Amino acid sequence: MDSAKKKKRIRRTTRKTIAGIKLPPIEPNGDGDIKTIVDVDPSFYSLVEGRPIRPNASIHKYKQHIKEVAMKRTIHGFLVDEMLRIDREIAMERDIYETASKHFDEYKNSFDKFLAHDNNKTIAVMKKSDTMAKDLANQTEEQRKANFELSTIKSKLQYIDETLSILLSFQTFLYKASPYLWQEKYEIKLDENRTEICTTNSDIFCEVDIDLVKERLSQLPPPQLYFETPDQLLTVFRSLEKQNLNYLLVTEELTVEKNKFLKALDSLKKLLRQELDFIEQKIKETREIIYMNEIREIEVKEVFYRILEERIQYLVSSEMALQIFNYVEFAYEHLLAPNETNLSSLDMALALETEYDNLQLDISAFDLNLVKAIEKETYENSSQEINQAKEAAKLLRDVDKLSRRMKSSYEPSRKQLHY
Repeated sequence: MDSAKKKKRIRRTTRKTIAGIKLPPIEPNGDGDIKTIVDVDPSFYSLVEGRPIRPNASIHKYKQHIKEVAMKRTIHGFLVDEMLRIDREIAMERDIYETASKHFDEYKNSFDKFLAHDNNKTIAVMKKSDTMAKDLANQTEEQRKANFELSTIKSKLQYIDETLSILLSFQTFLYKASPYLWQEKYEIKLDENRTEICTTNSDIFCEVDIDLVKERLSQLPPPQLYFETPDQLLTVFRSLEKQNLNYLLVTEELTVEKNKFLKALDSLKKLLRQELDFIEQKIKETREIIYMNEIREIEVKEVFYRILEERIQYLVSSEMALQIFNYVEFAYEHLLAPNETNLSSLDMALALETEYDNLQLDISAFDLNLVKAIEKETYENSSQEINQAKEAAKLLRDVDKLSRRMKSSYEPSRKQLHY
C-alpha cells in the first residue's frame, strides 16, 4: 500500500498540465547540490561590474549617477582617442622631418662637391653676369632718357595740334562772320569734319608717322581773312546787336499777335469741341430716331399688310367701289370725254373737280338772276328726271315680277297628283 501511494505521488509531481498542455516528467536529480547562474555563465555579473551601488532608495539619483558615469567614461574614451591621434601625427611628422633632413644633407653634400669641382667656371660666369648687369643698367638709363625726350616731343606736337585746332576754329568763326558775297568770291569752303594732324593715342611711346603729318599739313588751305583789324569785328558785332535788338522788338510784337492767335485758336477749339459734341448728340438722337422709325416701319408694315389682307378687297373690288367707279366714269364721259386711256377713279374725280371749278368761274361772270333761273329750270328738269327714273324703276320691277310669274307658269306643278 505504501509503495502504491509513493508511485501515485511521483506521477502527480512529475506530470503536470499547464494551460491544457501536458509537460514531460521532470527527472529526479540524484545530486543534492544547488547551482546558480554563475555556474552556467561565469561572466554574467561582469556586465554590471563597476556600477555604483545605490546607497539610498531614490531611483532618480541612481539614474543620475549612472548617466554621469557613462558621460565620464565617454569623455575618457574621447580623450584617449585624441591622445592616440596626436601621438600618431607626432610620429608621422618626425618621420617626415627625418626624411627631409636626410634629403637636405644629400643636396648639401652634392652642392659642395659641385662648388669644389667647378669653382673657377662659376667665378667667370659671375664676373660676366656683373658686366652684363652694368651694360643693361647703362642701356636702360639711355632708353629712359630717349623715352623722356620722345614723350616731350609728342607732348609738344599734341600741344601744337590743339593750338592749330583752336586757330582753325577761330578761322571758321571769322569765315562765318564775313559777308556771303566775299565767301562766294574767294570760294570759301568750311571743313567741319577736319581730321587731326597728329592722332592721339594712350601709348605715348608709339611711333609717329611723319609723312602722314606732312601730308595733312599740306592739305590745309591757305588762310584768307576778310577782317584785318579787331575794330572791324567790333563794327560787325555792333550791327549784329542792333539787328538782334530789332529782331527782339519784332519778336515782342509778334508775341502779342501770337498770344492773340493762340487765344483765338483755343476759343476756336472750344467752339469746335462744342460743335462736335452737338453733332455727336444730334447723331445720337438721329440714330435713336432711325431706330424708332425702323421699329415704326415694322409696325406700319404689319398694319399695312393686315389692312391689305382685310380691307383692300373691299376698297378695290367691292360693290360700292365698283358702283362709285361707274358713277364717276359715267359723269366723266358725259361731261368731258370718253375714258379711252382707262383713267382711275381718282384721276377722273380730279378732272371733274377741275371742270367744276372752271364752270364756277364761268358762272360767276354771268348775271345772277339768269343763273338762278337756269338753276331753277335745272332743278325742275332734274325733279322730272327723278320722277321718270322712279316710274322706270317701278316699271322695271313690274316687268321682273311678270317675267318670274311667266317662268313659273311654264314649270311643272310642285303639288303631287293622286290618281
